[in-house]
Amino acid sequence: RTINRRARAMKSSDFHAEQLPAILRGAPLFQGVDLALLDDELRDTRPLCIEAGQVLLDPKHVNADIFIVLTGELLVCLEPRIVNPLVRLRVGDCVGELSIIDANPPSAYVVAAIQTNLLAISKAVLWRMLARQPLMALNLLHVLTARIRENNVVLLGSLELQREYRNKAETDALTGLHNRVWFEEIFPKQLELCERTGQHACLLMIDIDHFKRVNDQYGHVVGDDALRHVAMLLRRNLRSTDLCARYGGEELIVLMPGAELSQAGLTAERLREAIANTPLQLADGRQFALQVSGGIAQWPPGTSLEDLVRAADQALYRAKNSGRNQIAVSLFTRGLGSLG
Repeated sequence: RTINRRARAMKSSDFHAEQLPAILRGAPLFQGVDLALLDDELRDTRPLCIEAGQVLLDPKHVNADIFIVLTGELLVCLEPRIVNPLVRLRVGDCVGELSIIDANPPSAYVVAAIQTNLLAISKAVLWRMLARQPLMALNLLHVLTARIRENNVVLLGSLELQREYRNKAETDALTGLHNRVWFEEIFPKQLELCERTGQHACLLMIDIDHFKRVNDQYGHVVGDDALRHVAMLLRRNLRSTDLCARYGGEELIVLMPGAELSQAGLTAERLREAIANTPLQLADGRQFALQVSGGIAQWPPGTSLEDLVRAADQALYRAKNSGRNQIAVSLFTRGLGSLG
């Protein structure tokens, strides 16, 4: 038979001529196809043997063939080095079908994992096969559908990784709150939105009172627990629309869109009371109360985030100097700084 004659041209000693008919009949592209009716077309295919690490397809070159894996294994990778392959192609699988249909270069690298024997079918020969055996067109459609699903899985996995990396990059590992990077990106955007929609906004900065004393008396592990404890109470007592981040050290910062100064003051006072009335439970059974001081500044439209933070920080400083465990309000207007 013609296909047996073609097999004899294979270069690899681990491939035997009698294997070819069985491989093609088991290949998804040739499922249910009478190979005898494709004798002329198979005569126009060509054998190919590539060594381990050799690139078969790459995004820099247009491809004109579809390849059937006869022995060995191919890896689909985002780079020519065999690192974290997206897909593994084994005996009977085909590759190159997308690029010969849309006439664009391949979207990824295809590299031999080990020495691999292939049957190369040119685009012209493939069209002749499809015309002679319409069942192959349905098989090709199934192959393309499976390839699209594989790509979707890879894409979804990539998006999930991106989300995971972004979450890690934007989240403070200790408290679980957003971090300074997130604060610097998101708070200005929220203020821009408030300006466009004509909303009020207030900024609250809070600081754990005598935090150094906590670390000195109980150790830094308990100090970390104290920060987590306050962060938990912060999340529990704020609105879902409030934006909260760890500003640095024991300082936490909250932006309250849509809140006027009176509303923000009530929220801050509720938060201060919740922290003062909820002792931190230590691992040895002891517990102690934490207290916080805070500073609130109302945002005048058009004011920069830096000026707003400065005003809230000045109010916080005044709360500390006035005895701590209290909230101070900054009478802040644009261009005048903190008047409170």
